[in-house]
Amino acid sequence: MPPLDELERRDESVVFGWISRHFPAHGSKIAWGRVEGRHAHWRIADDQRPAARAAAEVRRRLRPGSVVEHVGDSLSPYGVCFTDENALAVLAALLEIPEHHYFLAEDRSWIVVVTMEGDLDALDRPR
Repeated sequence: MPPLDELERRDESVVFGWISRHFPAHGSKIAWGRVEGRHAHWRIADDQRPAARAAAEVRRRLRPGSVVEHVGDSLSPYGVCFTDENALAVLAALLEIPEHHYFLAEDRSWIVVVTMEGDLDALDRPR
């Protein structure tokens, strides 16, 4: 459904494979305390605020012409890509899907992760 139906689709296993190769893990989650780069964490109890904060964190990192990849860990059958031009509508639609969300810059310079439990992590990776 719009605005997601027109997005480029990508194999989510590529993104999850990259995450598993580049981030330390604690069980099935990223071990945020052991990552390199500028990391911020929020614990948000209100059901609507994680989505709003996640969208703000992604939009803050977007640059004109840049591409964002999104994968989800349960209901989304594939990853999707979007740009700064359609970010507002796409972020709103994606964040309504009840799953953990992983947003990454196509160049892998940053990642924003929002969980169903209300955790939000943003990492700007060193270059």
